[in-house]
Amino acid sequence: MLPARADIIPLSSKSIKYYGIGVLNMPRSYTVYKYPYKDSDILREVNYDGMKKSAIVNTIDMRKVSYVAYVPSNNVALLTVDLNPGNDWYCVFLDQLTGETGWVYNENKDDFYTYRQMFYKWGKKYGIRIFNDLSKEEKVLYSKEDLNSKVLEELQYPKYITFTVIRGNWLLATVSDLASQPKVGWFNWRNEDGTLNMFPNFKD
Repeated sequence: MLPARADIIPLSSKSIKYYGIGVLNMPRSYTVYKYPYKDSDILREVNYDGMKKSAIVNTIDMRKVSYVAYVPSNNVALLTVDLNPGNDWYCVFLDQLTGETGWVYNENKDDFYTYRQMFYKWGKKYGIRIFNDLSKEEKVLYSKEDLNSKVLEELQYPKYITFTVIRGNWLLATVSDLASQPKVGWFNWRNEDGTLNMFPNFKD
């Protein structure tokens, strides 16, 4: 069994099956409804004993709460969002294996992040880790934000990335590669289908 305090950080592109439109950083206590109104059937009740302490979950095993990132020490508990009608209700993915969804109510709009916003908030702070299952062709720095532009570097053992700007699916990155000196160029952080090639590191 996994301990309730276990951190969850995606390490591969296969870690996230349902990306949706972004992520919602969950509060310490929340209710998941079947439909987007509070008279709806309740699917789950989740409560924490404080984000910086051990997590205590009532009525649901932590292993079944499909966070894409759960790092209590950094106040991070991210669920992927499928829909946001703009009325403080969010349809979130509760299970990355089955695609099960439910609705949560959250008046704090600062808790929702598009993936671009997520990278700016946490990627700037903690750096970014490239997913460990990327192909050789995907671990490349380019001269421009274009897969047909000049290849500046084929990365061998990229450790982590820092970046200065994001343009579309590209970021201007400095990559620490164990096989060479740090390199600067454009990295394809998100694919055309919306899947990610990397994620904020959160941990050293």
